Amino acid sequence: MSAWKINFKENQQVWDAFVSTSQQRSIFVYTKFLDSLNANYDLVTCYEKGQIVAGAVLIFSDTGEPIDRPYPFTQFQGILLADNAGQPAHSQITHEFRIVEYFISQLTECYKKGCFCHSWRLNDLRPFMWHNYHEPENGQFKVDLRYTGILDLKKYDNFDAYLSSVRSCRRQEFKKASQVLKLEFSDDEGILDSLHAMTFERQGIDRSDQDSVLVRSICNHAIAGGYGKMSVALLDDVPVSAVLFLYDDRTAYYLFGANDPSHRNTGAGSFLLLHMIKDAFEKGMEEIDFVGVNSPSRGDYKISLNAELKNYFITSL
Repeated sequence: MSAWKINFKENQQVWDAFVSTSQQRSIFVYTKFLDSLNANYDLVTCYEKGQIVAGAVLIFSDTGEPIDRPYPFTQFQGILLADNAGQPAHSQITHEFRIVEYFISQLTECYKKGCFCHSWRLNDLRPFMWHNYHEPENGQFKVDLRYTGILDLKKYDNFDAYLSSVRSCRRQEFKKASQVLKLEFSDDEGILDSLHAMTFERQGIDRSDQDSVLVRSICNHAIAGGYGKMSVALLDDVPVSAVLFLYDDRTAYYLFGANDPSHRNTGAGSFLLLHMIKDAFEKGMEEIDFVGVNSPSRGDYKISLNAELKNYFITSL
């Protein structure tokens, strides 16, 4: 008889309490964020001796099957583990490997497809890589490498010390924009949605009505729920840029940044982003997660703000 038991329908309060103790936690796996996605989901947990030792979110498509790619505008909805930092390394690694291996075996018995976007703090992907290692015809996980950028705020005494260390062009943009733009915090998700649509159009990317609904819902829930903050740059009282940050207990997440293409030369994006980083310093956050460094143009921009590369993995069946 296995020492572990799976619960495919975990209670939300129990789940959130577990998430708050896991090193792999992020705002994207708390139920308050998940409820903003307008999607069906299950909270799956693994118990050992009455305690949760692992968990994962399963988000379902309209067909009732688990999604086979990351959900739009989300990140880090992969395997979460209980904090085992107090164990010797050899015990911790082996124990966690076996738990995840069991967890995967139970999930794949119930579902033939699925996708997990893992935290960069999950280091051991071998249970996914070795699934059905000797029987590949029974289905294996595809493992894709991705990167995000993490700005460690603890490295700097204050915002001014940080600002002096970023790429000089960012400081110049910030100074220039500060002379012509006004900043305000807003709860109007329509501003973000409109500028987001303009940004996609400029980039030649199709943006569906569902994307619009999702952007508005995420923004509205985050601000109303007290775990999000949106700043807007105004030029002559007209919004030309907007940024939405989400927060958990240690990390500020740069989820959305959108600009009016006709005013890109104002430096409004850098103006807002640096002000939000300053705000994170003042809130006592430990780090900024730039939520992906996976495209050539946006990747270099985020690195110019002193983001350190962290690799994470998407595993899909």
